[in-house]
Amino acid sequence: MGTPTTLFRTVWAAERQLINRHPTYHRVGHDGWPDKEVVRFRSSQNLGFAGQDIVRMTSRRNDDGAVLHDLLIDVMGLTGARGALPACFTERVLEQVREKSPATRDFLDLFNHRLISLFYRSWEKTQPAVQQERTGEDDFTRILKALTGCEQSWQLYYGAAFARRSRSASTLRSLLEDITGMSVQIRTLRGEWAPLADEDQSQLPDASQPMGQHARLGSAMLGSRVWMADKGLDVVFSPKSQSALVSVLPGGAFSNTVSAITQRLVSGHMRVRYRLSARAAHLTHTVLGRQGRLGADSFIGARPESSRMVEVSFKPSQGKD
Repeated sequence: MGTPTTLFRTVWAAERQLINRHPTYHRVGHDGWPDKEVVRFRSSQNLGFAGQDIVRMTSRRNDDGAVLHDLLIDVMGLTGARGALPACFTERVLEQVREKSPATRDFLDLFNHRLISLFYRSWEKTQPAVQQERTGEDDFTRILKALTGCEQSWQLYYGAAFARRSRSASTLRSLLEDITGMSVQIRTLRGEWAPLADEDQSQLPDASQPMGQHARLGSAMLGSRVWMADKGLDVVFSPKSQSALVSVLPGGAFSNTVSAITQRLVSGHMRVRYRLSARAAHLTHTVLGRQGRLGADSFIGARPESSRMVEVSFKPSQGKD
């Protein structure tokens, strides 16, 4: 037995021919000339239950290649067994059709077509898959961008990770592995020295400051810098081939994406270092006079014949996809 979903999916399939084609035609339920509609609805004039929403479907192809469909349906019409009007109207229409006078039926089908077209539009507004195929930004995309803070449409795939307030190294690793298709290791607690401002440094008493500065027991500190144990982290990629290695280097297929994902998930106060752990044979060795860029796509010490594992640093592209 057919269901409304069967009707909706049939109309959706007919509408998909308009994606990037046939710009003169309009979608179901939208304003336009009748001869530019890809689907035409008519109500089944019958006092019995058809047992399915679509009683009959006929199709024809225009000279411009567009396929137009005529659907005879048994749902949500003005007349028929499931119609909104009393049964006497259906009986009268059937009498006129038998007398070869379909004027009333055709007149009511004008309203049936509009009614069912709006019914379909109300359904498609709640379907993310249907909205995604529309040109321009749909309602679901705008809502998801507002909830996740994503700017690019491709970032919505990882919107759940971006929307979380708590971000972990495992989340960053999972996203980078999914994007690049290679093993990724996140090394946390990579410390470094941070300079202290003059007003935060300890100073013994002198003529200008008789009481000194931070010179009491418990607040005094030696030196002009401090060790920050959680200042940064290392993102280590382990490519299995040279093509995978090149994909994360500047200008590579995933370079901009890797940089954008990391910046979104890592605090701006932390320094991120990108490293490659690969066979030396996969690294392009530097040759003077060639096109290699040192630290970008070529490295000192790389040897084509070497099978040893080496670890080198690099900096991905900073542009936006």
